Amino acid sequence: MKYTLLCFLGIAMSITVHAQDVQLMDASPAPKQKMFEHQVGVQINQLIRQVFNFSSSSSSSVNNPYLLVYSLTYRKLGIGLRFGGGYTYKSFTNDDGITKQETKINDYQFRLGLEKIFMLSKRWTAGVGADAVFTKNDDYTMTEVTSFDTTTTITNSKIPSSGAGAMAWLRYHITEKILIGTETSFYYTEGTQKQNISVTRRRNGNPGNPVETTISDIDNKAAEGIFALPVVFYLLVKF
Repeated sequence: MKYTLLCFLGIAMSITVHAQDVQLMDASPAPKQKMFEHQVGVQINQLIRQVFNFSSSSSSSVNNPYLLVYSLTYRKLGIGLRFGGGYTYKSFTNDDGITKQETKINDYQFRLGLEKIFMLSKRWTAGVGADAVFTKNDDYTMTEVTSFDTTTTITNSKIPSSGAGAMAWLRYHITEKILIGTETSFYYTEGTQKQNISVTRRRNGNPGNPVETTISDIDNKAAEGIFALPVVFYLLVKF
């Protein structure tokens, strides 16, 4: 009887120790929540237009030049940094035998700011913030007209500008990691247009072939406030 009781106590103790070991294994610390959240997005208006075969005339209503966006958010407070950037390059030449025109366009747009995020529901988030913005337009045009004489006009135009403004956005969580959203903003910017125009006239058929060149510089200041409607859409990835 004593032997049976000792065996029973031994088995019970071994089961208890094993159960405690299992509980300790199950009580392993949960992985820490990330301190920061990243979101990277790209503007998809052109993609939507192609998929649904919208008329290209609707492109005039989209005046948001920031093709790429990125945000870094401190999760605990819902406050973060935001960045946006855009670049446009165009180069084309027209020649009808009389008039030849060559154009090159280089436009840059950047913004950097702070934002505050609000959780509206499990699927919807919103944000408000303020941005500093910078743009630079660097354009070149050469026009050559050939008739009784040949006139070549070269125009170099540089328009740097900077400013600031407020913005707000709304996003829908398609999945945990993929979002789609839109935004609206009002930015006020000031800048200076620096333009150099060179006109060269060459008289054809003249043995001396005299050349006349006139150069003029234009320096104008400009300021504008631009309100961007919430018609631009971004596809974003969260990680």
